[in-house]
Amino acid sequence: MVLLYVLQRFKVEDWGRNKDFLPVQVGKKRRHKINIQDEELGEVELLHTNHDESVTHYGLQGRATNVVPVTSDALAKKCENILDGMVAKEFLGEANRTGEPDILKRVEIAEVRDTVKYYMPELLWHHRLMNPTSAIREALGVPELTTGSRVLYILVSPKFQPIAKLYNKELFDVWRQCILCHLTLWKEGVYHRNISPGNLMWYRKNGKLIGVLNDYDLSSLADDLGPLGEERTGTVPFMALDLLSAKAQRGEVKHLYRHDLESFICVFIWIC
Repeated sequence: MVLLYVLQRFKVEDWGRNKDFLPVQVGKKRRHKINIQDEELGEVELLHTNHDESVTHYGLQGRATNVVPVTSDALAKKCENILDGMVAKEFLGEANRTGEPDILKRVEIAEVRDTVKYYMPELLWHHRLMNPTSAIREALGVPELTTGSRVLYILVSPKFQPIAKLYNKELFDVWRQCILCHLTLWKEGVYHRNISPGNLMWYRKNGKLIGVLNDYDLSSLADDLGPLGEERTGTVPFMALDLLSAKAQRGEVKHLYRHDLESFICVFIWIC
């Protein structure tokens, strides 16, 4: 009973619910929007437009990536060449590690390479909401309250198509393009570490299919510490067997290039 009284003292935002997302009525459907003040663009309003096309993951931890179609007048003016619409990627990233926007900036260095230039997601806009999940631990006086603390990231990019929609030669070509992009990035010190069907995308450019190696929220750089949490890095069904061993769970197995390559093979087999 005492525990129940303690829990009732916290608001929903103390548990990670962000109150900046406001419900709005669009026709007969309920949507959500968020208004953020941007130093360069002024007020940026993001409106979730279609829940049917949203990619949402539910779980007890609530840390998985969610991707929703969005519209924004401010971003539409900035990015007039976006033909297939925009999506917002929302996820709780670790506060004390290199964020995905910073990793994508590092990737820009490698964009002079032909295997990377057109095969990376274009980051149209991003924002980091400064309300860490450690707030409730701070209120409770928990030691090491910032360890593993997470903050909400919003990343807006053009809309891509999943590789699972492709067949035959088109599937192989896009899959191969993603591997070549991944290899170049690895050599440049950008380690993706989360190869899965949802992270291999594509779009059309001048009638040609272009593969996109997407989703860098679990990636790391050669010169940083990488994820600081105690959880395995990757999508479990497609992870290399070495990374699922007991030694790996204790942090005794280094994530190598061949582990990601094994994940690429698992993805290809799963799609076929």
